[in-house]
Amino acid sequence: MTDDSLESFDRVAAQYYDLFEHLVEGIFRTTPAGQYLHANAALAKLYGYVSPDALVSALTDIEHQLYVDPDRRREFMALLEDSEMIADFESCVYCQDGQTIWISENARGVRDETGRIIYYEGTVKNITKRKLAEQALGESEAKYRILFNAIPDLMLRLHRDGTYLDFKPPTNFQTYFKSPDQCIGKNVRDLLPPANAQLYLQAVEEVIQTGKMKVFEFQLPIEGQSRDYEARFVASGVDEALGIIRNITERKRVERLKNEFVSVVSHELRTPLTSIRGSLGLIIGGIAGEISAQARELIDIAHKNSERLVLLINDILDVEKIESGKMHFEMKPLALVPLVEQAIVANQAYGEQFKVQFVLEHDLTEVKINGDSNRLMQVMANLLSNAAKFSPPGSTVEVTVRRKNLETVRVTVRDHGPGIPEEFRYRIFQKFAQADTSTTRQKGGTGLGLSISKAIVERLGGTIGFETEMGVGTAFYFELPMVTQAPAMKLSAPGNQPPILICEDNQDVATLLSLILQHSGYQTDIAYDAATAKRLLAEKQYVAATVDLILPDQDGLSLIRELRKQESTRFLPIVVVSAIADQEREELSGSTYAVIDCLDKPIDQERLLAAVQQALCQKTGTRAKILHVEDDPDILQVVSRMLQAVADTIPALCLREAIQHLSRETFDLVILDLNLPDGFGLEVLPYLSSHTGVAIPVVVFSAQEMELEAARKVTASLVKSRTSNQELLDTIKALIHRSIPEAAIESEFSL
Repeated sequence: MTDDSLESFDRVAAQYYDLFEHLVEGIFRTTPAGQYLHANAALAKLYGYVSPDALVSALTDIEHQLYVDPDRRREFMALLEDSEMIADFESCVYCQDGQTIWISENARGVRDETGRIIYYEGTVKNITKRKLAEQALGESEAKYRILFNAIPDLMLRLHRDGTYLDFKPPTNFQTYFKSPDQCIGKNVRDLLPPANAQLYLQAVEEVIQTGKMKVFEFQLPIEGQSRDYEARFVASGVDEALGIIRNITERKRVERLKNEFVSVVSHELRTPLTSIRGSLGLIIGGIAGEISAQARELIDIAHKNSERLVLLINDILDVEKIESGKMHFEMKPLALVPLVEQAIVANQAYGEQFKVQFVLEHDLTEVKINGDSNRLMQVMANLLSNAAKFSPPGSTVEVTVRRKNLETVRVTVRDHGPGIPEEFRYRIFQKFAQADTSTTRQKGGTGLGLSISKAIVERLGGTIGFETEMGVGTAFYFELPMVTQAPAMKLSAPGNQPPILICEDNQDVATLLSLILQHSGYQTDIAYDAATAKRLLAEKQYVAATVDLILPDQDGLSLIRELRKQESTRFLPIVVVSAIADQEREELSGSTYAVIDCLDKPIDQERLLAAVQQALCQKTGTRAKILHVEDDPDILQVVSRMLQAVADTIPALCLREAIQHLSRETFDLVILDLNLPDGFGLEVLPYLSSHTGVAIPVVVFSAQEMELEAARKVTASLVKSRTSNQELLDTIKALIHRSIPEAAIESEFSL
């Protein structure tokens, strides 16, 4: 070999040695006897040795010194006896300091001319992080599987296309399917009745889109009998949902039995009690002539206790109605102060039994709330009777009616009794709750009155609470939202009557609706099915429509959804008039349908006209009305001129003026400055609600830029000096264009 060849060989060898030493993966060469022949720096570092030489010197019995499980070395050698190479051979090994790590080896056996392996060589990489992650995942899956199997309910995972991804049969009830094999990989459309499959698919889609749990009930025929189930679905991935199905057949049966029991018992008790109470009352009234003082005392005791039994039965029935959602409310605007006065008069005789006087204090005149007069009288009777029972003889019970703010009114009943013990306060609104003292028990009562009052007040959109001090007295109060009188609609002149479409399949009802609306100045067209309604809507522009939910060719809900997807009818005001309106009220209240009101049959004429008037307010060509809250007169003038072709602007120089305007008038939009002389502009937000209950759009137009959290509370945020006149005008047009004809806003402005 020449000198040049030797020099070239040395250079290549040096390069390979350099590569060998600096590779990030460990490289080894070991003997079948278990000794290291060579190792690079990466392998020494991996195992915790200061150098390759230290590793080679220390590890002379690889099977026992390196491998945590010595059998892995024997498996390693056996595999290479049968094959040329092995890949991804995973083992747990010891490091120099005694700690363990996981490694993955790729290796081959180098053989002599007889085929005997003389050494092994290969690479090693550290896979500890991956193995720990796999272990944690495995433990998590094991726990999930244990929990999954421990729950007695049916559990399943569904893809949004309806495919079963997982299925665990229930342990406590029969179902359509006996094993996961019958479901996994198959589609609900193929396994369940169409109506039930559709419920599943709708629930899966809803939870994936909203992230909120969906709960619903359904029935399935099992072995010839209809069974009741409750389903709870939650999103468990981007395109899948987890469902828990519980058999509630027994619960439903018990509920039916309870309802039947309450109904039967109440009737069987009420009937004889009516006779008993009436007879005792007649005797006390003298119909049987004079009776002895001793007999009269006994009859008084019997009469009072019969009254208590009647009250108890009525309260139990009310509780059952509340829990089942069957308590009926006749909601309408009510003048609150006269109703409170009426309640005081009705309960004054009861107060006199305890030598207590009811005194009303108020400084309000025209305060109206939306409620049920009978139910509110029931609440007042409960609060007044409680106050009378616990007041000392000769004292007064003060009843006050006060505004809490511009939106809420508070009614308070205050006594001067002993107060409510601390340990009882937390459960005072629970059913059958009574302070466990001899004094309280002597006062009588069912312990249901406050629970019923709380349920009624909350159904009316209010809250109830109390304040008490031992030895001083207790004040119970309830708060209700006030309502403002909607401005009267001006009826159109003959020949210019607002057209309304009536979609109703019952000819008598359709005719009645038409007569009611025509008498109030509207022009009507009738569609007896969904197809005709869609055709008429395509041919003619209507200011509003009434829709029945039960139609011969299409259900009303899907018709409304269809109309909301079309540009021409997306913002058409719709009033639902249907026999099942109350059943669908919760779904119809969502933004998907955007209906003005849901009216039950038979038709409430006043409510129908009020809903149509509200709809007409959204569609007529009247100019928009904008409240501009701004302390700079120049900006007020400029914006007013900018908007003169679009709307009438009402200025407010401070928060106080703005709140006063909002309490008296209805606006289509509010332009709001943040820096005002008497406060921060966003303080006006709680007062921004139109008489229809719909939030008023807000455009913040201020020199101060808004924080993200505050910006979420308004409709648009524009910064002064950064916003051009056209940007401001375009923003306002976009917010009010639903109620202003296009012709009215197609005007230019230059300043």
